[in-house]
Amino acid sequence: MKNRFLIFLAIVAGAGVIVSGCSKIPDGDSVPVATSIPYIAEQFIQDAYVYGLGTSTLYSDIPDVVAIAVDSVVGFDGGYGGKTGSDSIKIMKNEILGWPDTTAIGGYSIGFEKFNRANYKTTLGANVVIAGAIPNPGPTALEGTYARTANGVLIDITKVFDGVYVITNPGGAGVPPFPYLLYNYKSSGGTDSLDFPIQTNPCGGGLQLVDPAAPNALASSAYTADYNPKIISYSPVTLSWKIFEFPSASTSSVHPNGALCQWGHTAVRTFEKQ
Repeated sequence: MKNRFLIFLAIVAGAGVIVSGCSKIPDGDSVPVATSIPYIAEQFIQDAYVYGLGTSTLYSDIPDVVAIAVDSVVGFDGGYGGKTGSDSIKIMKNEILGWPDTTAIGGYSIGFEKFNRANYKTTLGANVVIAGAIPNPGPTALEGTYARTANGVLIDITKVFDGVYVITNPGGAGVPPFPYLLYNYKSSGGTDSLDFPIQTNPCGGGLQLVDPAAPNALASSAYTADYNPKIISYSPVTLSWKIFEFPSASTSSVHPNGALCQWGHTAVRTFEKQ
């Protein structure tokens, strides 16, 4: 019994040596590194550019300085001013990540990025829409300035081709302008037939203008087939619709009956040409 007790003490003592030895291993040196994510302080490009096919002036429309990026913790290589002496930097047009092919109808994007000294980046971009002419435009010219009847807010509808228009504030409310395409086709009876296919909104989802009487929670394709925006008067020209937003700009996307981006409700919006 005594021998067993001595053996036990020897084991405990040995363990103590091991623990003691382990505790004396020095920690590796650690040096705190300041990091931060830069941000865009000023942006000089539009959120989107819309052109008719063959009329793109995108290169000249983009300013030489597209934005100012700021990071007051680590700064930028080649930057200037601020706490670090290099807090701010200009993002230039020639730093674009790639120019789109504006000779083809469709939606495109352009982008820019800037890395700070900690290798974190900020990005910005814009959408580019190239619209094509339609073969059977509706008889009524829609271009001009309209007032929303509910609040008097003025919006502009700009002609791209016959029957093809750009509208930048479809809700007649205080949100940043963003361009969308509105079409006016000639119906089989020779009258006007408005069409607003689902399009990408500023949040990366989809937006569609629909009939003032359209129900909620349908797929985009259902609205295109049966619930297009309306001309409710011709003297003066008066347009009416609801704004529906979708999780994505896809014809199969379903209206969620809730707020997703800029438009939180489905009130009927009516606009009278001035």
